[in-house]
Amino acid sequence: MQGHECILKLENGVQHLVDSLKTRSGVNYGETLPLNVTDVPDWCIQQLVAWGTLLGMEAFQGDENQGGSTVVMGGKVLVIDIDFATHRSDGLPKLEVVNVKTSNALLAGNSSSNSSSSSTSALLDSFLLDAIRAYCSEMQKDEDLRDSQRAAVLRRRMVEHLKYLVLLDGLASHKDGEGIRWFTDVDELYPVLMELAKSEAQAVAA
Repeated sequence: MQGHECILKLENGVQHLVDSLKTRSGVNYGETLPLNVTDVPDWCIQQLVAWGTLLGMEAFQGDENQGGSTVVMGGKVLVIDIDFATHRSDGLPKLEVVNVKTSNALLAGNSSSNSSSSSTSALLDSFLLDAIRAYCSEMQKDEDLRDSQRAAVLRRRMVEHLKYLVLLDGLASHKDGEGIRWFTDVDELYPVLMELAKSEAQAVAA
């Protein structure tokens, strides 16, 4: 029994050292990867669950169904559903990020909302979809093409995105009647900013 406890303490010590080294400012050791390449798709899904849990969200993987699975991350009012599909390419399982949808409990009681969808923000959905796809795609590249340092950067960015959403989730949960605007105003501002950017670009080109 003592030998088993010693091994556990050693493993915990090594893991703590690795985590400390990885979080050093300005140092990028690259992303770790399972030794068995067939485990990579499941590992990518488990990473998302781990990130959400680490940031204080309720995160879990739903039951697999016909080659697909879903990760759900829930905050105080925000819920993120991430849909995956697994197929085979060159005999190996490949993970595809099919869809990301954010929803907000505040929308259900907001009868004045002009949104015809239950999604918090179509732009936010698209942004998260691209970020998760980029990470999973990099991690599933062939060994001679995969860039572990780029993958580590993509992971850190994704964690920062989730951390920011957790912050907004806390602000939106305040019962002041305006909480939903923390998520929906971006859709109203985006067209205005795009038009401004276009006009500025045209002025510079002229």
